[in-house]
Amino acid sequence: MTDVADRLARKGGRDDGRADPGRAMRLGLAHVGVWSSTKLAFLGSVCLNIVTVALILLAVQLLGDSDLLTTASTTYRDLAGTTNDLSAILEWNTVLAFTAAVVLLNTVLVTVLGTVYALLFNLGVRVTGGALVGFRSS
Repeated sequence: MTDVADRLARKGGRDDGRADPGRAMRLGLAHVGVWSSTKLAFLGSVCLNIVTVALILLAVQLLGDSDLLTTASTTYRDLAGTTNDLSAILEWNTVLAFTAAVVLLNTVLVTVLGTVYALLFNLGVRVTGGALVGFRSS
């Protein structure tokens, strides 16, 4: 080992080979940045939206490829006595419009909730003094 590595090894533990018990530290979380929370919530909603779009398109593709929708449409026409076709609901234009509405609503809702969480936490800190978080050095 080099001199620096030897000094760091000795500093990190005792000479007899046993490790030092870690020093306990108590830190208090007293403030959450509202703008940082908003940006993080927006990025989280973007990730969630990617998964949502993939799942919706996969579900529509699976329903379109299987005979489940055709069978349900035939059963509905026989029971209701109408000529409505349920497969018209799953046209790509309708599905993409629905997906865009879900993504837009999800983005706004998650971002606003992230901002509200930060504001409520900061208000709660004034009353309670913050959240204590314990750490230990290894």
